[in-house]
Amino acid sequence: MPDAIVLVGLSGSGKSSVGRQVAERLGRPFLDLDDAITRHTGRTPARLIEQDGEAAFRAIEAAEVQAAVAVPDVVIATGGGAVIDPLSRWQLWEAGIPVWLDAPDERLTERVRRHAEKRPLLAGDPRARLAALRREREPFYAAAEVRITGGGSTASVAESVIRSVRAVQTRSGRLFDAQVRRDHRQGAAEARITYGRDLSGGLADLVAPLTRGEPVVVADRTVAAALPDLVAALPGERRLVIEAGERAKRMPHVERLLEDASALRAERGDAWVAVGGGTTGDLVGTAAAFYLRGVPLIQLPTTWLALSDSALGGKVAVDLSGAKNAAGAFWPPVAVIGDVATLRTLPRQLLLDGLAEVIKSAIIGDPWLWDLLETRGPAALGDTPDGIPDEAARYAMVERSVRLKLGVVDRDPFEQGERRTLNLGHTLGHALEIESDYALPHGQAVVLGLRAVTAIAEGRGAVTGLAERIDDLLARFGYAMTRSFDIATVKAALGTDKKRVAGRQHWILPLDIGTVIDVDDVTEVELDRAIARITPRVD
Repeated sequence: MPDAIVLVGLSGSGKSSVGRQVAERLGRPFLDLDDAITRHTGRTPARLIEQDGEAAFRAIEAAEVQAAVAVPDVVIATGGGAVIDPLSRWQLWEAGIPVWLDAPDERLTERVRRHAEKRPLLAGDPRARLAALRREREPFYAAAEVRITGGGSTASVAESVIRSVRAVQTRSGRLFDAQVRRDHRQGAAEARITYGRDLSGGLADLVAPLTRGEPVVVADRTVAAALPDLVAALPGERRLVIEAGERAKRMPHVERLLEDASALRAERGDAWVAVGGGTTGDLVGTAAAFYLRGVPLIQLPTTWLALSDSALGGKVAVDLSGAKNAAGAFWPPVAVIGDVATLRTLPRQLLLDGLAEVIKSAIIGDPWLWDLLETRGPAALGDTPDGIPDEAARYAMVERSVRLKLGVVDRDPFEQGERRTLNLGHTLGHALEIESDYALPHGQAVVLGLRAVTAIAEGRGAVTGLAERIDDLLARFGYAMTRSFDIATVKAALGTDKKRVAGRQHWILPLDIGTVIDVDDVTEVELDRAIARITPRVD
């Protein structure tokens, strides 16, 4: 039996009553998180949410989770939303086997209506609110090792829980498992987005249902050498190894991949699996979009940048001589399988490259993520007394970035409006990459681009002190704050940016942590001020 049994699920699923019976039958301690919160605060969860707001309640709940998982052999009944916080979910999943108690919404609604205490998060139309909460939380519940469905008596459900957890032989490592809309007329209507830690043991089971025949695995040479077990865990024998990097992201390399796949007699239903960082995902994705007019694409990102950003969203592209990502397609993957364990092999510079995208996500729309960066960002990089990185914080940063991007892409799949906000720091950053002939790492370029636009934002309503707050965080992580470059070349590269519309350049400006605006009327004076911010001073 596992160290702990953790029951998760929506309101009305029976976590408390089932948990008590499971604990009694196994002779274990039982802990109901909502009851613990009431004892320690003198207020019920419902009252806390009504009086202090949900964010304040979640902070209290997270502290109770930390205390609960320290109890040996405990059976834990969680509140319905305890799994929202990726740090809490990490701790609960680490403590033992999570079990999702599920039932049809009609049954859950009836149970909630019979409950004496009203629940603020279900106010109004409980059935509609339950359905909305299911959509929001299902990616977390679906990552549980065991799912018990259909209901039944408390005694029968408790017996099913005990029998199911005893049957678990190996842990999947999943922490987030979502089905999202795949916005393309060709191919699957949905994509599976699975994130977690140490997923290689179940990779074959994740990939096999997504390909009609044997997949074509295309791996970055460096990744194949550093993570041989990950590559070997993928099904089939078709293996292609490529040189990754921005300079390899060109059309001749796409053509080579197409020829190699043809020589392997890959067919239209055979999925391509891209194993590597952002440039690998872009290159392989572009080839997959072309091959036989489109074959299923699976992204298996292995860098922080790809995990947090580039593997998601469905855009694939290669570079032209004067423009980054100027030739490509919207070709969404049928799956993204992200394993935070792959970050263990990366040097600090590559970690910083990806962390820049996390910082960008926090500024665009996630103050909770920004707070995590300020409090646990250095530890996530490995700046700890023992040198062991804070892997829980790493995972939480990746997941929150993923969730933000999935939400934006869901609302604007083809970049007609809101999705442009994801380009914060990228407009000037891409120009700096081109000027350097791609010697400048992407993350560092984004950081410089972000610093530059804060100079424009200051004159357009940004809160006082925002630029300094951003600079303080960037300096703590060790990013370069300035760079020498040829200004004329950078300005010329801006003129080739693919996001220009009718000759007007779009710029994303940060006004506060969690608030950005999209403008297309930046003046030459403002641009010069932005460039000056990242240009070294001459004393």
